[in-house]
Amino acid sequence: MNVSVKELVCNIAKKLSDYENMKCIVNHPNNYIKIGNRSINPFNELSLSHGLPALCALYGELSEQYPDEDWDVLGHQYMKRIGEQINQNGFSSLSMFSGLAGIGLAAVCLSKEGKRYQNFISNINQIIDERIESIIDYLKQKQYPNMDDYDAISGVAGIASYCMLFPQEMEKSISLILKYIVDLCQDKQIEDIKAPGWYIPPENYFSERDKRNWPGGFFNIGLSHGIPALLIVLCNAKKLNIYVDGQDECIKKIADFLIKFRIKEENEAYWGTHVSLEEYKKGSILNKNTRDAWCYGTPGVAYSLLIAGKTLNNQSYIDCAVSGMEIASKRLYDIYSPSFCHGLSGVAYICNRFYEETNLSYFRETALKLANDIMEFYNDEFPFGFKNIEGSEENRVYYDYVGLIDGTAGILLTILAIQNGKKTPWDCAFLLSEV
Repeated sequence: MNVSVKELVCNIAKKLSDYENMKCIVNHPNNYIKIGNRSINPFNELSLSHGLPALCALYGELSEQYPDEDWDVLGHQYMKRIGEQINQNGFSSLSMFSGLAGIGLAAVCLSKEGKRYQNFISNINQIIDERIESIIDYLKQKQYPNMDDYDAISGVAGIASYCMLFPQEMEKSISLILKYIVDLCQDKQIEDIKAPGWYIPPENYFSERDKRNWPGGFFNIGLSHGIPALLIVLCNAKKLNIYVDGQDECIKKIADFLIKFRIKEENEAYWGTHVSLEEYKKGSILNKNTRDAWCYGTPGVAYSLLIAGKTLNNQSYIDCAVSGMEIASKRLYDIYSPSFCHGLSGVAYICNRFYEETNLSYFRETALKLANDIMEFYNDEFPFGFKNIEGSEENRVYYDYVGLIDGTAGILLTILAIQNGKKTPWDCAFLLSEV
């Protein structure tokens, strides 16, 4: 590819600043997804996953990387729209990818290290502080959790990741979330056995497909919706000296669970997506369902174990994480989109973080190689330079998305970070930030 990273990223970022054109493209029926019998447009102006906050995070990063080029002005146009939308329609939740935490993160990325948007950010933090206790009280009353109660996408793990950008100011909220996680980690009676409280029964599943695949309930081990997110939150809080009773024991309990329930084949071990109740009772994995992504599979799990190993000074966790990540980064099973959540960008960025945490040159070389592979997906004729790719091999579907999770903003931020280093905390959305 002849185009430089800067040229590619800046060209696309300029296209994304044309609000009416961008909205026209994302609202096209071709970008709707089918869920059951319904057709849904994932674009939502106020969501970090598919909307304007992702673009603000991108312009915030570009403004730090290239301070003389007025990217902050473009970002401010979208921040104003976000403010207007909240004033008109309110907000849907406190969550990272569809609620206030994600909007707060976007403002932090544009804030020139806290100098701008101070009132806006302060108001968001105050609302989270005021509401988190009642949310957790409600969650604690449930017999079993839903994944989106505690996860990185919609749940308290994602909210905690945002709050840790303000460890002093938001210590109370972080501690409440930690206590909830410790509570969730306690064993409870399930059928005829005791098992960790993060067990999800079939009636709490997201989808019919999950019911077919895991009819007896499961333990989710994906970073997006499972216990690796809890592990990272517990570890990052400890690094910030925010501590509640039972925190270390829970770090060890989740890490040991993840190590026990690896898929073992010949000389290698890696992670699947879920552990069924049946597998938990047997003490070993039967189902080899996996992918090598941020959201599910080895990269996300390995990263959580790496952080746990460094936090508890446990070399066996670190070794397990490193060997798993090496396997995943070579294999790239079920990875065919350039996007972050379940595509190449997520794997490339985790490789880069592994390099930063371990100093192993293999991970730096692999991150650079994967960043080049991502750029091969670029097409000047695509409205946003890249498309998100979904579906089976025989039935690929291509979408024009702008967001962080499976859109162009997440791809551009990844390429920039690997090439130039990262200047804003956008990666805390994925629980991948250095604390």
